[in-house]
Amino acid sequence: MPRAGEQIKWGYAMARVPNLPMTWSQASGRVALDAGKPRANDILVSQIVNIGRHTRLDLRDQSKSKLFVGDLVGLALSARYATGQFQAIVPENLDEVHFVCAGGVCGQVSGIPAEMKQPTLLKPMGYLVNAQGKRVQLGDHALAAGIPNTAGTQVLCVVGSAMDSGKTTAAFALINGLTRAGLKVGAAKITGTASAKDLTYFKSAGAVRVLDFSNAGYASTADLAMDQLEDLTNRILCDLMKDQPDVIILEIADGVTQRETVMLLDYFAQRKTLDKMIYTCNDALGVESGVRRLTDRGLPICGVSGMVTRSALSTREAQQETDLPVFTRDELLCPDIASTLFGRKAEPMAQTRSSTGMLTG
Repeated sequence: MPRAGEQIKWGYAMARVPNLPMTWSQASGRVALDAGKPRANDILVSQIVNIGRHTRLDLRDQSKSKLFVGDLVGLALSARYATGQFQAIVPENLDEVHFVCAGGVCGQVSGIPAEMKQPTLLKPMGYLVNAQGKRVQLGDHALAAGIPNTAGTQVLCVVGSAMDSGKTTAAFALINGLTRAGLKVGAAKITGTASAKDLTYFKSAGAVRVLDFSNAGYASTADLAMDQLEDLTNRILCDLMKDQPDVIILEIADGVTQRETVMLLDYFAQRKTLDKMIYTCNDALGVESGVRRLTDRGLPICGVSGMVTRSALSTREAQQETDLPVFTRDELLCPDIASTLFGRKAEPMAQTRSSTGMLTG
């Protein structure tokens, strides 16, 4: 058993959950096991049995903590879909539970890339429960539901061919370029598995408010139904609009062939939610097919970016495959170029500021 004063390290996915017990002694009456089946977005306190793939945890304040055998961690149960990382499911029971994402997510790993270490193994100590002994869910503390009114705000979505195609880089570069052009920008990642990293980039790039699906009650968007994806997107857009931004940047994780991405693209096409879209891919071969998938849906794609622009030669190859502009990261960082995408002109002061340096990462 853990020591009474043992600290509980709470993962980023629990950022909106209030009054969490910070030590094992404080968890008395707040953490309990039951015979019920594990559910997605239950909150589980576990002890680390051995260290595998994951060696750190993103904490609720977005700082990072190194993990040690014997540590107590508070994580949210969820599936995970990641072609370059773990595939995981919500287990039928708690006999085998793994740490599946540094943002504070656990589950049962069902698929591992050949070159990757085995997952960090957990010993469940109990679910977080409320005063009535009922399991606490992330959704109990989600952003308010609503129907967003984005009149006066332009919404741009960054979508890619696959995981690690350069979506986040394009998103934070555009955020920084627009911010230095004098525009107010809100940003969110609306699918994926909870992680503080991308939101940290968005915030450091200048976004006035940054959110992800964990704020809407989900540790991961893997296996969600369409009504759930619609609900979380509306919650996020409603909250971002509190700042009355000029532009909202949304990032969709994974690639255009992934289940939840396809569902959201169809939804955006039907509802005409988006004003602009940037597509990222890894190489020139992926340009034409990805652009075609988006234009066939009638989505307002305005440019290509991503890993395909990592060299001048690769960028030229990409430009040969499309009539759309192909933007490098440095071009999206440029206030004049970023603001032109939205029919705006960079403010003179912003143009002066842009000469002082470039965001890196």
